[in-house]
Amino acid sequence: MNWQQLDSLSYQNRLRQLPPEHKLLFGVALLLLVLMGHTLVQMLVFVWIGVWVIGYARIPVGSYLLFLLLSLSFFVAGLPALLLEWVKAGAGLQKVEMLIAWNLGSYVVYISPVAVSKVTILFWRTMASLSCFSFILFTVPFAEILQVLRRIGVPSILTDLLMIMYRFIFVLLHTSYQLWIAQRSRGGHRGFKALLRDAGLLAAQLFVRAMRKYEALYKGMSARGFADSFHVLGLQTHVRSARYERESIVGCIMLVLLESWTGGWWF
Repeated sequence: MNWQQLDSLSYQNRLRQLPPEHKLLFGVALLLLVLMGHTLVQMLVFVWIGVWVIGYARIPVGSYLLFLLLSLSFFVAGLPALLLEWVKAGAGLQKVEMLIAWNLGSYVVYISPVAVSKVTILFWRTMASLSCFSFILFTVPFAEILQVLRRIGVPSILTDLLMIMYRFIFVLLHTSYQLWIAQRSRGGHRGFKALLRDAGLLAAQLFVRAMRKYEALYKGMSARGFADSFHVLGLQTHVRSARYERESIVGCIMLVLLESWTGGWWF
C-alpha cells in the first residue's frame, strides 16, 4: 500500500456518503475513550474499529493490516528502552524480580514482570489508537477534513498549511521513489558503503527537486490569482444513515458504561 492508494481508498470506501463530521466525531470520541480507558475497552475498540473499516467501509484487509504494521514499527523500535533494565551484579540482585536475565560483564541486563505488564498496556493503547486514526484516514478524504476544520473555526492559514504539507508528502514520496528506481537501475545500493553513498546522493537530489516543485507550485498559484486561502470542493450529497448512527451511539455508550463498571469513571 502506498500513500496514493490510501488517498484513493478514502474516496472509494463504502462509507464515503456519510457526513464527514459524523465520522470525525466518531473517530475522535473513540480515540479519547482509548486514551483514558483500560485495556479491556481498548481491545474492544480495536476489534470494533476493524469491523467498521473492513466490514462496513470495505477496505482491503491487506491495506488495513499493512497500515497498522508500518505504524506499529515505531512502537517496536522503542521496545528495548521499555523492556530492558540493568543492575550492577551483586548489588541487591536477589531483591529484583526477573523473567529473563543476561550477564554483561559487571552488569546484569534483565526483563522484569512490571516492564512486560507496562508494555502490554501500552501495546493495546497503541493498537486501539492506530485503529481510530486508520478509520479517519481510510473513510474521510483529507479535503473534507479541512472543510470540517474550517467550519469549526480553525484559521484558514492553518488549514492551508496542512493542505500544502499533505500535497508535498505525495510529491516527496513519488520523487524519492523515482530517484531510488533510477539508482537501482544503474547498479546502486549494492553493499553497505554504496548504500550510504547512494542514500546521501538521493537526499541531496530530493531536496533540489522538492524545491523545484515548490517553485512551480508557487508560480502556478500566482498565475491563477491566489489571494488568501485555498478553496477545495468536496462531496455535497452526504447522506445520513440511521443504522450507522444508532450503532455508533449505542456502542460508545456501552463502552463508557463498561469503563465505569470496571473501575474507570464514576458518574
